Amino acid sequence: MIASEFVLGLVLRLFLQAHVSAGGFGLFSSDKVGYVGFRFASYIDDYMVLQREPAGAVIWGYGTPRATVTVTLCRDQEPIMKKGTRVKADSNTWTVVLDPMKPGGPYEVMAQQTLGRINFTLRVHDVLFGDVWLCSGQSNMKMTVSQVFNATGELSNTAAYQSVRILSVSSTQAQQELEDLAKVDLRWSKPTSKNLGHGNFTYMSAVCWLFGRFLYDTLRYPVGLLSSSWSGTPIEAWSSRRSLEACGVPRSGSMPSDLKIGPSAHSVLWNAMIHPLRNMTLKGVIWYQGESNVNFNRDLYNCTFPLLIDDWRQTFHDGSQGQTERLFPFGFVQLSSYLSGEALHDGLPQIRWHQTADFGYVPNQRMPNTFMAAAVDLCDRNSPFGSIHPRDKQTVAYRLHLGARALAYGEKLIFQGPLPQKIELLADTGLLNLTYSQPIKVQRRDDKIFEVSCCSDHQCKWLPAPMDTFSTQTLALNITSCHDTPAALRYAWTPWPCEYKQCPLYHLTSTLPAPPFIAPITNPSSGYHSRTAK
Repeated sequence: MIASEFVLGLVLRLFLQAHVSAGGFGLFSSDKVGYVGFRFASYIDDYMVLQREPAGAVIWGYGTPRATVTVTLCRDQEPIMKKGTRVKADSNTWTVVLDPMKPGGPYEVMAQQTLGRINFTLRVHDVLFGDVWLCSGQSNMKMTVSQVFNATGELSNTAAYQSVRILSVSSTQAQQELEDLAKVDLRWSKPTSKNLGHGNFTYMSAVCWLFGRFLYDTLRYPVGLLSSSWSGTPIEAWSSRRSLEACGVPRSGSMPSDLKIGPSAHSVLWNAMIHPLRNMTLKGVIWYQGESNVNFNRDLYNCTFPLLIDDWRQTFHDGSQGQTERLFPFGFVQLSSYLSGEALHDGLPQIRWHQTADFGYVPNQRMPNTFMAAAVDLCDRNSPFGSIHPRDKQTVAYRLHLGARALAYGEKLIFQGPLPQKIELLADTGLLNLTYSQPIKVQRRDDKIFEVSCCSDHQCKWLPAPMDTFSTQTLALNITSCHDTPAALRYAWTPWPCEYKQCPLYHLTSTLPAPPFIAPITNPSSGYHSRTAK
């Protein structure tokens, strides 16, 4: 009997060691009948970054049911923390939450499974503690560093950023929520010119990398970046079924879209590329998506996007056992300009507006603790990847990092462009006076970028409202072309409002553009309203 137990134990040890030493998390399925492997979750690996204090990092994996697992954190081969747990019989998973750690490293994480007299040990090396950000979306998030302006210089600028670690999730889809990633394109790595510019729309995400690099320049401690994106995908693919049902999203799209080239079925990317990450402790998320919804359930985007944010927040909070903040910071890029057909003429301005839940700005009541990088002035007529893929991702990432510094790190700085706080119709002057909450810089006069809705007998049409006089925080518009009742005002409400960094209005000192807006006009004066004018 003793001999048979010994032989069984030896065979089991060799079997498991073979899988562990293979290095891949492979496609081992935790629910595969009879499988008793001991391993870390797919994204727990050498060179990873774990979330720093005040949160505790979650370490988890798979093992033999009812076995004991001890996780040890070591520095210079000296244990500094131990956490114990048991493998759950129903899921074959084990989980521990580390005590909060100050930023820094490197550390080693060791996990040991004990079942009777049989022990198995796993190790991951060169682990840092810092801030972990998830980057997701479609092709503009997927674009790699090799595709941006000054690609050669950006690819060579890695030596000073070896504490900014990167991981890229493979493009996979699933009909049901997966517990772990099926595979990754790039395991946790230090940045190199090769893994930052592996190829077009592969890895590593330029917006994600540049955002993390800008953050590191400010924070001066490790940053972990996970990219999970797929080109040409609508928000429905990234949303859970419960959030789509809450918005009443139909099973088939409302209109065809030539910008939808990736998976579009409900929840298939949420299932395979987001849900498996839910146990990870995060600092925040950045998002660049929306082009594929310009003509696909566009009118629901003011519901689907806020609910995606809320659902992701709840899921990561629950999955990390409360370590990821319930309202973690969520940043996004308001879509840039691109040359489009007539069918998309009003669609792109509408989706930009819906990205803010029809407020025109964030954070707001429906989108708390969010930040936005306006990209309306970052057009690129000559992009070899099409004008829908502008190459200036440095400015996008810079504007995103300003929002993160303000919302996630509490810095007192300007992170968004000016919006009018009061709109006044000046009687008998033919002028509409706008008062801004921030100092404005009028970079150039434009006769068409402002438009007034002129109404008579329930018939309205949009007419140009040329820019007239201005001061530090006010701007007057000439609306003498409107011989009837001025009902609403809009700004930059076209797919291509201006040329590269040449929009008329910016913040006085921060080079942040005024974002598009639409607002009603009441007589004699009106504060800025946060709902689309009809």
